[in-house]
Amino acid sequence: MKPAPPSVLIITTDQQRTDSLGCYGSRFVHTPHLDRLAHEGVVFDRAYCANPVCTPSRATIFSGQSVSRHGAWNVGLNVPDDVPLLSHRLGPAGYRTHYVGKAHFQSFGATPEQSAETLHGWERRYPQWTGPYYGFETVELALGHTAWGLAGHYGAWIRSQVPAAELARLNAITRRAGQSFGGEAYDWNLPLRLHNSVWTAERTIAFLEGHDAGRPFLLGVGFEDPHHPHCVPLELGERVDPAAVPLPDFTEGELDDKPPHFLEARCGQLETSSVRGAFAVAGQGGGADYRQVTGPDARLGRAYYYTMIQLIDRQVGRILDCLDRRGLAENTLVVFTTDHGELLGDHGLWMKGPFHYEPLVRVPLIVRWPAGFRGERRIPALISHTDIAPTALAAAGQEPPADVDGTDALPLLRGETDRIRDAALIECIDDPRHLRLKTLVTDTRKLTWYAGRRDGELYDLEDDPREKRNRWDDPRYAADKATLLGRLLDMTEPRERRAPRDCYA
Repeated sequence: MKPAPPSVLIITTDQQRTDSLGCYGSRFVHTPHLDRLAHEGVVFDRAYCANPVCTPSRATIFSGQSVSRHGAWNVGLNVPDDVPLLSHRLGPAGYRTHYVGKAHFQSFGATPEQSAETLHGWERRYPQWTGPYYGFETVELALGHTAWGLAGHYGAWIRSQVPAAELARLNAITRRAGQSFGGEAYDWNLPLRLHNSVWTAERTIAFLEGHDAGRPFLLGVGFEDPHHPHCVPLELGERVDPAAVPLPDFTEGELDDKPPHFLEARCGQLETSSVRGAFAVAGQGGGADYRQVTGPDARLGRAYYYTMIQLIDRQVGRILDCLDRRGLAENTLVVFTTDHGELLGDHGLWMKGPFHYEPLVRVPLIVRWPAGFRGERRIPALISHTDIAPTALAAAGQEPPADVDGTDALPLLRGETDRIRDAALIECIDDPRHLRLKTLVTDTRKLTWYAGRRDGELYDLEDDPREKRNRWDDPRYAADKATLLGRLLDMTEPRERRAPRDCYA
């Protein structure tokens, strides 16, 4: 008898570092529920995102396509309608498809007539509209972040719970430390019962409780946190102790051998930088002067960030308990990851953007499927976000199609091979005419190429895992550089179906 196809649950967070979980070695963040998932599943120690900002990375997770192929190359763009996501492929195969929380497949700034994901005009679309949306039969969307995220279905729900005047008071925040978007920490009046992470878990549980167990599902769950600004509800008692959080990893002068936009970002000069295009640099906004972030502010801002993750962990635990309670855990492929990491002051920088350092591009990835493979394992081999979709398709009995750039990781998960790739690709296009870069990561090296420029980056990850010394112009690494540039070209050229025009103008 043919085994029943598994259900697929993909849980994403927003802007989460690998060092934020106990299963990845954190000694100061308490994440028992995600650590339980890691114990029961497989932990990837070297997983990489395809892009260091939200929309491009999320499009890759659900499509298996590289950024140059799917074409959603920055925030402010919509994932093209003809890009097939897992929902498009599994829905016709009999899967019930649903999405809860942050998707960010579309621009937040679009009008309701153009986009389902809009921060404006929520009352004209929500809660009556529930899909279809990018192949998902139904959706319950949350938009924005923390105190600036009361929109979408979540925003409509919270306004149904609290009168407008009362909501204004509850949504107030008080700055505890730092400047905006640099070591910042905010106390938030919002009760926990109204928090977006709690709502996301509750709507996920409601779907699972009402689902017909005889039919497989594809369920996407997107938590908005721990994206900046770092706001923590006053009611939240269990906090990360700032004294236990290390200071950012920064050595004065380490940006001197990097491309100029690194130091410009640190000094708050991106608005006048030659790399700035028509819009502010994604992930950096107008640019704050990070030199002004004090040590105490950095510790507190980082502690608030990690505290946001502890709240997510608690909500993921509720979802896992529901899978157990409903008898769904055994044959559900659970994938936990994030869209990208966060710099948190490391290398003198905060947030995200065109800086492919490990804290930003190396991401947590935990996979569990008790009916499909043995858990309690760690895998040191490279894996990419492009590999998630083809792995889910293979688990569902489908051959990964030709327009997917990733690789089915089931042989790796089942212990039939020790690697499925020897390099991972990260692409970033902030503005096609000003700043466009591609990074190749191997077991021991990381090379970043900048379009139309002579500078670049090359790191020896064996000798220099903290990426302090740029070897791009080091003659001792000339052979490595030439080899990696050739491999980068071989990997990227076949994929560039939707690369933006005028890249070198």
